[in-house]
Formats: sequence, structure tokens, C-alpha cells
Amino acid sequence: MTRPRRTAGDRIVEAAIARIHERGISVGLDGISLEEAIAASGVSRATAYRHWPNRTEFLREVLVRVVRDAHLEPEGTEELDAIRTFVQTHRRQIATDAGRRTVAVESLRIAVEADFRRLAESREWRDYLALTATCRSLPEGELRTTVTAELAAAEHSFVTHRATVYSRLPQLLGYRLVPPLTGGAGFEVMAEAMGALMTGLVVRATTARHPAPFRARAFGSSVEAEWTSTSYALVAAVLSYLEPDPSIEWDAERIAATIARFQDLAEVIEVGRGRPRSRETTS
Repeated sequence: MTRPRRTAGDRIVEAAIARIHERGISVGLDGISLEEAIAASGVSRATAYRHWPNRTEFLREVLVRVVRDAHLEPEGTEELDAIRTFVQTHRRQIATDAGRRTVAVESLRIAVEADFRRLAESREWRDYLALTATCRSLPEGELRTTVTAELAAAEHSFVTHRATVYSRLPQLLGYRLVPPLTGGAGFEVMAEAMGALMTGLVVRATTARHPAPFRARAFGSSVEAEWTSTSYALVAAVLSYLEPDPSIEWDAERIAATIARFQDLAEVIEVGRGRPRSRETTS
């Protein structure tokens, strides 16, 4: 598939975003310079000013791109492989309530730690969070209105994505939402709260010292594992929304189907990343 040709405007916007990645976003957006972007892009000033007659138009296009570049990465196969290995190793325990609790807690611990690490290390996500804070300081006007609308649309997309992700693992391991929350709407409520918590933890990670990891059998798990303050807080929050589904009968057929569905989920994730995965490589 042929990619669209990059225009002069694209090159200038990309140069401006590269500067944002280097310096961050300052309150008032003083660090975003059209002249610097022009110089870095190699585009003539005349062409640039024909494209953007004023700085506000330029800022609007740059900031919209910053918002749209931020995205939630899907689960990685590394943590999914770790979860699947744990499930396979403890497959006999899945037949008991205590064993399923152990599998659920350890699976969540692995998943949230990886999810947090992806966000905390994402340059695009840090810029997005900085812009979210900066937007409140922008003067009333078209620029603030446009950026606020883009941020709201992005947040809705993030909540929808998280709701889909958070619904997978609990259902796979026989958990359901604690009433009165149910179905997709219930997972969206959960996803909104988890997103706010994750955002706060990512922001904190850039400024605060972190307590040393600790080993514990946490939340009813029989396995002593290494926890961070972040993974502990996130798993605690997730579990507050979930409870075992008493309608599920955990017989040999159900256990085998659960393990097989981990493989199916890995393939869905790889296809989403554009890298189809064969069963032979994951057996």
C-alpha cells in the first residue's frame, strides 16, 4: 500500500513535534516555535506562511497531532506468554477456588506492570499528559476549544479501549463485575477509574522516588511474587470491581478451553500489531 506523500506542512509539523519530544510542552506553549520548525524542516518561510497565516493556526495543527499520536498500546505478547505459562504451570490448581484466585492475581500483576511500563516509557504519552495539563491554562478561544475537543475524543477512545482489554482477562479466568455493574457499560466505568489511576501513577513516576519492590502473597494468592507500589495499587483497584462468577463450572473441559483461549488472544493481539503469529512458534 502506497503511503500518502508528505507535504511541506507535514514536514514542518513533524519538526515541531520533534522539538516537543526533546523539550516537553511548556505552559503557554512558548516552546513551540514556527520559525524553529521551518528551519528544521527545510521548508521555505514563504511556503510555511502560506499554509499558516498566523501562529494560532500552526499551534492548532501541531497540538491536534500531539493528541492523535498518543495511543494505548495493546497487550504485548511477552506478558501474555508469561501469563499463559503461569496458567499452564498451575492448571491443576484452576479446579479450586484458591487456585483460580492465585492465577487471577498473578495474571493481573503481570499485565498491569507491563501496561504501566509501556505508558511510563512512552514519549508520546508524556507529551499528551503535559498537553492535558497545559490546555487548562490556554486563553479562551478557538485554539483551546479545538484542543479540548480533541482531548475529550481521545479520552473517550482510551476508555473504550481499556474497557475491551479489561473485559478479556477476568472473563477468561472466570471473574465478573461486582453488581450493580454489568456488561460493556460496567467495564467502561471500571476503565474510566483505572485510566485516572494509571495517569496519576505515570505522572508520579516522573517526579517521585519509588519504594523498593517487595515480595508478598497478596490479595489471596498462594504465590510469593515481587510487587511494586504501582502494581499493588493497580491490582487492588481492578479486584475491587471483580468477583468470581459462581455460574461457571470448572471441569477439565473448561480448564482446557481457558488455556486454549490464551493462545487465541495472543493471535488476536499479533494481528492487531500487524504480525500474524503461527501456533507452531508458541507451543
